[in-house]
Amino acid sequence: TLFNSSVPSLKQKKHPKQKMAFLDILNIPGLLGTDLHAFKRANVYDKLDLGLAGFVALIGVSVLILNGFSSPLTCVPAGCSSSGTSTNCALDWTYQSGLCKNEVLSLPDANFHYLLVVLALLLVGLLTVPIYWGSNASKELFDNFYYIWAKLKNGDEECKDVEWKRRMHFVLDQLKSGNSLTTRYALYHGVALVLDLVALVVVGLYTLNFTDLGLDPLGLATDGSCSNGAFTCNIPNRNLFKWFGVLTSLVLVGKAIVNLKCLLFSLGLPGLFGRNFLIYANQLNDNSGEGIYNIQTNPIMVLLHTLLVVLKLIFIAPIQWLVAFCKFYARKTDGPKEIIKRLSATNIRAEQKETKKVEKEAKALETEASGDDDAAVKKGDAKKEKPKEIEKPKEEEKKEEPVSTPLVARPAQNWSDLFFIIDILSYNIDPCDLILFMTKINPVPGLENKKVSVDISYLDTTTTTMVVSHTDAGVIEGLLDTELATEGGLQIVGWLEGPTGIMWSQKTQDNPKNLAFAVSLGSTYELVSAVYGRGRMLARLQNFTFQCPQDTKKQIKKYGNNVPLSAFISQSLFQKFSSEGVTA
Repeated sequence: TLFNSSVPSLKQKKHPKQKMAFLDILNIPGLLGTDLHAFKRANVYDKLDLGLAGFVALIGVSVLILNGFSSPLTCVPAGCSSSGTSTNCALDWTYQSGLCKNEVLSLPDANFHYLLVVLALLLVGLLTVPIYWGSNASKELFDNFYYIWAKLKNGDEECKDVEWKRRMHFVLDQLKSGNSLTTRYALYHGVALVLDLVALVVVGLYTLNFTDLGLDPLGLATDGSCSNGAFTCNIPNRNLFKWFGVLTSLVLVGKAIVNLKCLLFSLGLPGLFGRNFLIYANQLNDNSGEGIYNIQTNPIMVLLHTLLVVLKLIFIAPIQWLVAFCKFYARKTDGPKEIIKRLSATNIRAEQKETKKVEKEAKALETEASGDDDAAVKKGDAKKEKPKEIEKPKEEEKKEEPVSTPLVARPAQNWSDLFFIIDILSYNIDPCDLILFMTKINPVPGLENKKVSVDISYLDTTTTTMVVSHTDAGVIEGLLDTELATEGGLQIVGWLEGPTGIMWSQKTQDNPKNLAFAVSLGSTYELVSAVYGRGRMLARLQNFTFQCPQDTKKQIKKYGNNVPLSAFISQSLFQKFSSEGVTA
């Protein structure tokens, strides 16, 4: 329920068991169709990271199978390398080869296959650690968001309930103020990146040892001789190790780039590395014109904030934890006497103020009750005492001047869980749906508010063509046009239903959002339209009914050949909607 956990929840749910993180990335329940969620929280980069880790594991297992548990070694007498006519060259030197392994085989030759297996276990094993993937805390935040998403997207009746809306805002407020997802995601990919770089360096050094370039930075190579040069040895799988080492290095480079991309995603730089919705959220304003969200758009300030957080986590946080640990066992709490003293001091100040007010009132009464005979004297005294009496209240007013309560500045929401979830889901969900979702959780007009603009729409009397234009939906329409800029922007699709049936629209060259219809004068039509993006209907617009005039001579004299729709539409039909209603 709402108060059963640190994160408010809109529904009752069982706490799932902790599961391995790579199963969470694969989303096996979703693949099997047993998960009710409509989206997966693993984006393409997370899946690519998992795939590359699995590919390294496949390479390690392949090298282990091809090489065996022990690297093969072939040793023969030194003279056999130059001339094979000696009878000793035909003998079986397997036993001697076994004796020479410790002397001839270098560290890379003897352990390269084991190195690949260990690295594969580390890379895949990191996915099983519930830092981000597999963590119930992370999954619960996504579950809460999905519950709101599904209810609002489907338009359930429950969404109209006032109490449900209040709980929804509690959940959204928790997502706006929290940053645990960003922290966990950055920690996971930071550890993965460090592990990738260490693995790349080690594999690269081993691979250089297998080449014929003579590069051996660690000095691990041997001269290939045994028993003081009496035997010459050859490692058959050395070339195999070299090419598998090159392949593994390339895979690790790709994996490091993927983890770096995911780590940069966690920085919260608006418009960069997949954080487009931070740009969109910064443009949303409420009815009073103030920004709904506090987004830091200066990349330098964002980087400085991130650097300070990292430094605090490394240097200051451990000290704070230690101090808090010591205070927990050794601190002195305020006793009841100290609390009483503080309260009594407050009461004394209040009593002093009341006493001063009473004295002033008493003096005023004495002045009024005095006789007429002493009026002149009292006036003279009042004149003398007046400066003193005036000065005191001024000094008291200066001392008691009210001070405004200092407020804490709103923190930047670049790293909030809400925008982390939205930007993550934008890889798997059409961003247009997410933009429309933001209109349902914020006081921002949506696309359904678009109507036929009777002032801009006009009838071209030369061709009897009705050009229909719609009003602008505000900032949301601008955001959708920005998102769809490379795909033609938003599109208005519709038709007219008239006496001759359905009449399909044509686009105008000056504005692709306008609809053009060939109409007949004197006929009544009903416009049915909707807003489309990427070939999908985003919003259904209200139907609009109008009647073309039988005679347009008067309108032509006044407006010219392009007669606006407002000039001939009747008042009875003005902004009249179809009785059929609006279907989503």
